[in-house]
Amino acid sequence: MADEDNIVLRLLREIRDTQQEDHVRIGKIERHLSELREHTVTAMGMAAMASQTTEDRGERLDEITDELEALRRRVADLEAQK
Repeated sequence: MADEDNIVLRLLREIRDTQQEDHVRIGKIERHLSELREHTVTAMGMAAMASQTTEDRGERLDEITDELEALRRRVADLEAQK
């Protein structure tokens, strides 16, 4: 009976050691996933900002183009009046 108790105790210790190792590994995985989540959110935010900046610049370029065309028409009108 003592041998069986020793075997059971040994197995329980091995199980406990394995659980502790698993706990450490799971903790590392959770930290890694948390970092990935943070990086993903940051990247998505940066992409959204870049997209908005590009859109804003495109709109400003359209405005400048319209103003330039208006100036060209005005110059053409003034030159035609000479």
